[in-house]
Amino acid sequence: MKIKGIHAAPALVTVVAAMMCAAGYLDISKISGEASPYFTVAILQIICIGLPTVFFCLLRGNEYRSQLGIRLMKVKHIALSAYALIFIISGTMALSLLMYALFPEAFASSGMDSQNMQITQFTVGDSIYAAITLAILPAILEELLFRGVIRAEYSKYGGAAVVIMSSLLFGMLHFSPVRLPIYLFCGVILALTAGATNSIMPTVIIHILSNLFILYFEKYIYKIAGKHSGGLILLTFIIVLIMLVSAILFFAVAEKLYWDFSVENRPAPLVKRVKTADPPLLLQAILSPTLLIMVAFWAIASFLL
Repeated sequence: MKIKGIHAAPALVTVVAAMMCAAGYLDISKISGEASPYFTVAILQIICIGLPTVFFCLLRGNEYRSQLGIRLMKVKHIALSAYALIFIISGTMALSLLMYALFPEAFASSGMDSQNMQITQFTVGDSIYAAITLAILPAILEELLFRGVIRAEYSKYGGAAVVIMSSLLFGMLHFSPVRLPIYLFCGVILALTAGATNSIMPTVIIHILSNLFILYFEKYIYKIAGKHSGGLILLTFIIVLIMLVSAILFFAVAEKLYWDFSVENRPAPLVKRVKTADPPLLLQAILSPTLLIMVAFWAIASFLL
C-alpha cells in the first residue's frame, strides 16, 4: 500500500533537509583538496537532493514519471514564463530591500554567496563554476523535487494544497528564517506557473535565471539600501511598479492558459473536485504528522545553523 502524498511529501523533504544539514557541517576545503570546491558542492547537492528524489520516484513506480511534468515547453508558455521571471525578480528585490532594512546583518549574511563559499572576485573559471553550482544545478534539482514530485504528491488534494504546501516545503528547505518570505513568494509563483503550463520546464528556466540574478546582482541591493538616499526611494518605487505590472500580466496570461484547458476539454492540473462530506483537503495536508515533524526540524536546524 502506497503512503499518501500528504505524508510522503514532507517525509521526503525531511530526509533531504537532514542530509543537507549533515553536509553543512563538512569542511569543503578539506574534502576538495586540490579539486575545485565548486565540484564538491555540486556532488553534495546531487547526493542530498537528487538521489533521494530519484529513489522516491522509483518507489512510486514507472507510471509516476508522467505525473512529474517533465515535458517540453510550448510556445504559448513563453509569455507567462517571461512575466513570471520579471514578477519573481522584482518581487524578490522588493522583499530583499524590506528584509534588509529590518534585519541588515542577518539578511546580508544569509546571501547565496555566503552560504557555502565567499564569491567576491571571480576568475572566468570561478564564474562559470559558481553559476553551475549555486544557480543552475540547484534550480534543476529543486524544481524536480518541488514542482515535480511534491506537486504530484499533493495534486490529489487540490490546487490550494499544491501551491501552499510545495511553497512552504520549498521555503523551509533553505533554513533561512530571514529569507523565508522570499522563498515562499518565489515558491507560490513557480507553483502557479507549473500548474498553468502543466510542465516544470518553464519553472526550471525561471529558477535558473532568478538564481543567476541573485548570485551576481544581489550585492548591489545592499549597497543601494545602505545609502538611505532619495535614490533608494525612487528605486523602490520603480521596483514595486514593475512588480505590480508584471503580476497583472502574469495572472492575465495564466487565466488564459486555464481557459484553454476548458476549451480543449482537459482537466486543469490544479483543480480538484471534492465531495461535500469530505474533510477540507488543505487542512488534512497541514495537519499531516510528517509535515509537523518537518516544521519542528526546520525550526531547530535554523536555530543551530
